[in-house]
Amino acid sequence: MPEGPPTVDVVVARHEVRGGTVLAAGDLELRPVLARDAPQHALTALEPLVGRTLAAPAAERQVLTDLALVSARAAVAPGHVVSPLRLADAGLAALLRPGDVVDVLGADEQTAQARVVARAVRVVTIPPPAEETADTGALVLVEVSPTAATDLAQGAAAGALTVTWR
Repeated sequence: MPEGPPTVDVVVARHEVRGGTVLAAGDLELRPVLARDAPQHALTALEPLVGRTLAAPAAERQVLTDLALVSARAAVAPGHVVSPLRLADAGLAALLRPGDVVDVLGADEQTAQARVVARAVRVVTIPPPAEETADTGALVLVEVSPTAATDLAQGAAAGALTVTWR
């Protein structure tokens, strides 16, 4: 019997997985695909992925590549840092996607004035919400300069933060 075309086992999402999810063994599985159809840099082993963070949502049976994982050291531009940004509106955070570029606006609760806190901020990931913080907005990790990270912290101390897309 003639052999078929060569195949390779690749890692796929077992079910739909939200961006920012820390991967567990139950989120992943190996599936054979034709070697010629496997994307460049497709991942081929499950064990090294458990505990890693998914950078963007993955559809059920989507083949994962090394680009699908958050790698803070590799992904951050020289001279930039990854900073936490807590948005007042968790629903707004649900609309964000890794790679989005936004301006961060701050509202001073004392003066009822709004201002731009940081411009052209890149969303790195949106961690899954923790149940105990559901009423305190949503956490987003963003790439910024160290100065902008300080501005974000000061803006958060002064009042609520929100974003607008560029």
